[in-house]
Amino acid sequence: MKNKLQGCLIGAAVGDSLGLPYEGMSSSTGKKLFGLPDKQKLLFGLGMVSDDTEHLVIVLRSYRKANGDAESFSKILASKLKLWTLALPLAVGKASLISGIKLLFGFSHKKSGIFSAGNGPAMRVSVLGLLCEDNEKLREFVKRATYISHTDPKAYRGALAIAVAAKLAGENKKVDPNSFLEDFEKINDSKCEEFDEILKKTIQSVNYKQSTQNFAESLGLSKGVTGYIYHTIPIAIHAWLSNQDNFQTGLINTIQCGGDADTVGSIVGSLIGIQVGAENIPENWRKGIFDYPLNEKSLKEIASNTYNRSFIKELIVFPFRQTLLFILIILHILYRGIGMVIFRK
Repeated sequence: MKNKLQGCLIGAAVGDSLGLPYEGMSSSTGKKLFGLPDKQKLLFGLGMVSDDTEHLVIVLRSYRKANGDAESFSKILASKLKLWTLALPLAVGKASLISGIKLLFGFSHKKSGIFSAGNGPAMRVSVLGLLCEDNEKLREFVKRATYISHTDPKAYRGALAIAVAAKLAGENKKVDPNSFLEDFEKINDSKCEEFDEILKKTIQSVNYKQSTQNFAESLGLSKGVTGYIYHTIPIAIHAWLSNQDNFQTGLINTIQCGGDADTVGSIVGSLIGIQVGAENIPENWRKGIFDYPLNEKSLKEIASNTYNRSFIKELIVFPFRQTLLFILIILHILYRGIGMVIFRK
């Protein structure tokens, strides 16, 4: 389990850091400005992580501390999300931010969510797929990880699909696409014809060996994969099922779809990472995570439950980290703006 958790966390962080510079851009624009996503490009071949990786770690820590008790999990998760919100996170989803603010103002975890079908819950539940021993427990914990911020049932369905994918990835080196669909239909307790059809189209496309980018275009996502859960999930599932033994190809194909590239990349990275293990993720990508407190070394220790957290060090270093990320985001926005002007000429 330790190796699978390491692959999950490091895979997610790599996908997050690779995709971050491409966020919000179409496939063609990203290619013009940054080229192929073959290395981190936030800062001279280095990258940083965002809320995608942070929330995955928060859910893992909350689950462990709760010792299997669902209500304790919700309360611990709420407490940790309060601290995360106080750290002034950058470039985060609306629902995640608003729910964090509501928690700070005294709302309980039962009242903190807003009606949103964003992909926030999907980015943080793959660890639950690995750790929950049975389907009933998996459903309960995914619901709690979802509804604390996103109350639209669509968000839960999408998150559950990723958790089930992670569960199967942890149990099989190679998951049959049709078996994934069958298992999800058995586990899913929130039936929806629209979502069922989306997943069926996804599996058909995988079976036909259609590329992930072409599949995205067939769904009307030629300008990029949005943060809407019914857009994110089919692309993430498609990229995972099509590249279960090839982390590098899976991530590149995912990020080249454009749009919410860091979140979709993080989800795909976590799923393929479970199957291939951290050691089979390209070393330069692992070493390219230039961040604190989440980097290759600390994520391995978190997965192994041996990480010794230094709150004093975090209080000293983290403000500088946030300032650096803010500056880099501003510089990237300026670069994008200048680049688009040049390309139009």
